[in-house]
Amino acid sequence: MNDGGFDDGGSHDADEPDRAPADAAPAPDAAPGGPAEPQLPAAQYWPPGHPPAPDACVSVQCAACGQLWRVHERMRGFRLRCHCGAWVELPPPEQPALPAPARALELPAVVTQPRGADGLIELPTEEGEVVYQLIPTDRPMAPGTLRRASSSNQTRWTNRTVLEFVLLMAALLGPQLLAWLLARGSEFELLLPFSSLVSGALVAVVVAWAGPYGRLGFRAAAPVHFAEAVLVAGLGVGIATAYSMGLERLLPDLEHDGMDQLIERLGLPGSLFVIAVTPAVLEEVIFRGLLQGRLMALYGRGLGLFVTAVGFALCHGAPLVLPIHIGIGLYLGWLRDRAHSLLPGMLMHFLYNGTLVWLTTV
Repeated sequence: MNDGGFDDGGSHDADEPDRAPADAAPAPDAAPGGPAEPQLPAAQYWPPGHPPAPDACVSVQCAACGQLWRVHERMRGFRLRCHCGAWVELPPPEQPALPAPARALELPAVVTQPRGADGLIELPTEEGEVVYQLIPTDRPMAPGTLRRASSSNQTRWTNRTVLEFVLLMAALLGPQLLAWLLARGSEFELLLPFSSLVSGALVAVVVAWAGPYGRLGFRAAAPVHFAEAVLVAGLGVGIATAYSMGLERLLPDLEHDGMDQLIERLGLPGSLFVIAVTPAVLEEVIFRGLLQGRLMALYGRGLGLFVTAVGFALCHGAPLVLPIHIGIGLYLGWLRDRAHSLLPGMLMHFLYNGTLVWLTTV
């Protein structure tokens, strides 16, 4: 068993004591002869040997083992190391103390309650409140939830987001890279349909492991969102075509992206599968499913959507058409958020890419 102790994160004086003895005694519930306090679970107190007065203490509960700690007011902003080894963060000096263990006892019920129509979980926190208890990384939290969470919760969620995104990009691009390494000359195009199938299988495995965000989007959407996706796909093709013609005039020596050669090698059906079907499904699951869901929970709806769109554009590796890809990413993310479904975005993505492939043949 670890002794209780404090970590100040480098923001407090070095002469503060940083560890409580393992044999710290439970704090009495009321001083002898004084008024009775509300009954609390058996608590450990800090500093040892000097139980803080009721009006000069902060009560916090360890999310890992449930141990209640009563800590002197002057230790606000420190991190307490519980006997179980978990860190428990104390509110900062400007954050008013809340009666413990109320927040710690309510949070597990909140994150397991039935979800709303969008499948996301809202935490009933008020303005200025900070959630210090553990927020599981395998639950679909609503946009902005982690902005009201402690730094340790935000760090855990950020690490999980980065890990999932790296695994998904490896699943998406790894088979294509392997096909390119194995190819000889123009054989690379012939391997693309097979590498796309492998990518789809690997992405499905990662999504099954990662959590709910990638699966929540496979739900029905209102017909109006599908109709909107069809109209915007046509508008996007027109904008992209005009943009491409402008680039050709400004840069007449600009090399083409090899679409003609791909169609010649695979034919129109094979090219549609590689360029339209596979990206429409896999990229929507990766970017508008898992990545957007986690980034919106971390940064809020607006910033999370924008960062997702920029990441979507950068991953295409086409600097000259970066504005087009950012615009498409923003719209697809906005459509996903309003429709509560990935399906309209998949339709728009397929029609946009597929139309560009078809126009190459005419």
